[in-house]
Amino acid sequence: MTSASDPTPTPRLGDHGQTVGRDLAFFALAVLALLPSVWSMASISGQDEYWLSFRTVLEMQDRGEWLTPYIDGAARLKKPPLLYWLMLAGFKTIGASPLAARLPSVLFGAGFALASNRVHGLLGGRGYLVGVMALASAGVAIESRRAMFDLPLACLVTAALYLAIVWWRRGGFARAASTGAMLAAAAMMKGPVALWFFAAPLLAVLPFRRKEPVGARFCELPVLLLAFAALALPWPIAIAQLHPEFWDTMDEQVANREFGGFDPARIGKLLGGALGLVVPWALLVLDGAVAAARGRGEHRSERRMLLVWFVVGAVPFAFMKTFERYMLALLCPMLALAVHRFVELSSRARRVHLMIAVGLLTVPAAGFALFVLWFGLALWAPLVGLVVLALAWRTASRDPDRPLRTAIALAATMMVLLGGVYPSIGINALPDDLPADLATTPVATFARSQPGMLSIATGHSVRQLDLDADGRATALRGFSGYVFVADEDAARFEAALAADGIRCERRGEFRSFYSRKTWLKFQRPGIGWSEWKQALTDRSTEVLQPVFVYYRLPGTD
Repeated sequence: MTSASDPTPTPRLGDHGQTVGRDLAFFALAVLALLPSVWSMASISGQDEYWLSFRTVLEMQDRGEWLTPYIDGAARLKKPPLLYWLMLAGFKTIGASPLAARLPSVLFGAGFALASNRVHGLLGGRGYLVGVMALASAGVAIESRRAMFDLPLACLVTAALYLAIVWWRRGGFARAASTGAMLAAAAMMKGPVALWFFAAPLLAVLPFRRKEPVGARFCELPVLLLAFAALALPWPIAIAQLHPEFWDTMDEQVANREFGGFDPARIGKLLGGALGLVVPWALLVLDGAVAAARGRGEHRSERRMLLVWFVVGAVPFAFMKTFERYMLALLCPMLALAVHRFVELSSRARRVHLMIAVGLLTVPAAGFALFVLWFGLALWAPLVGLVVLALAWRTASRDPDRPLRTAIALAATMMVLLGGVYPSIGINALPDDLPADLATTPVATFARSQPGMLSIATGHSVRQLDLDADGRATALRGFSGYVFVADEDAARFEAALAADGIRCERRGEFRSFYSRKTWLKFQRPGIGWSEWKQALTDRSTEVLQPVFVYYRLPGTD
């Protein structure tokens, strides 16, 4: 990927060929890198995971239902069921637990790294640099640890693209069918958006296509379409028959995305979100995109195609409400752009980019490690994390022509940060001395979705109860079981019960951080500098932690 006249030595992107055995070894190592802590309730999470994904599958399990996802007793038709099916299979195999729920995401994260590496190999790349860079990227490292849809979608779409390229180059009915089957799996993961992410690179390659005989491919195309239709269409057709409101739900989903006219303000947010997913490689990706736009260096066509792939794939997000994780399927062209740019740089420029990458990861890695050490929450995990981070600095500064080594060090840093340091904070953790009969007694939360891990801890979907519009505790009448209440809501809860003549017994309370919408927000709401100063002085997180109170309601008015 460098010219023969380039005096700069070509960096060693890896010494292994793209063999099946070595790919399997890479996949296994990727799983090991992403697996730590996923079994813990204190692992990285978010409201969409613990309040939607976990509870949906738990309700499916309680109902003995496979075809239709349910939540709060109603059909949940917003998402296709493939991820739910995989989670449910895990629940039935090893029991309802965070590990069973998140293991599919871990496998899809490793699969995405491998599939991205394979696609880059078809574009002239060598070794496993793209795959390791993917494992060190924030989007993959974080979303692999959560039972969510976007990273599995990215994996399946990227794998379908790889199979499509191989089929187009070599032909064969089996390759066409496997491409259709993989694309169907992507559609069953998150619906029609999979088709757009698959179409984006195909549209991007049109201006750069080579003249090749394609007659045989078009003869095999019906096999691809048939395989896709046979696997992707039965579920929505069956659901539309069983639940006529299915199409109304689809219309509601479109409305929720708030499609509208072009808003220039969204471009900055869109670019920032995409670069956030690819941290710590963000500046290298941006440099690669600029170089591709200017048409400099070798392999201009490949790099421009990668840039167009990203732009085409991202266009719809400029016209709709979106979250950055929606663009995980575009990490493959971003990382490939970064590598294409890196190999043409001088050793000095490579060193600068690698040290910037290490610096970007140093902020969260060192910050969380020092937080955990200061408050005495753990010892070995933060120390190991700081040592690995120091090795990354050393490798980046001393060996810029071997970027794979720095990428491995950064992937290891991310593994220790998310798999050891972050869980030691205890976010979303539940105490060990909760009532023993929680698994066999109805459990609810009041006014909010926290504590979020109650559902997975009890093995049943925990519902949220609240007062009605008149401030009456109507929903709590006749409820027999435990109700968990945030301390700031406790007075309102008790007053409403007393006004309605509902008896309750306060059984206990505990402190626990909880993730509010994003995994970075976990301290008690309303915390200011005075509370932080007190916590730092006392070296205690107690003042920062929310308090939860739990009550036992007898079930009679």
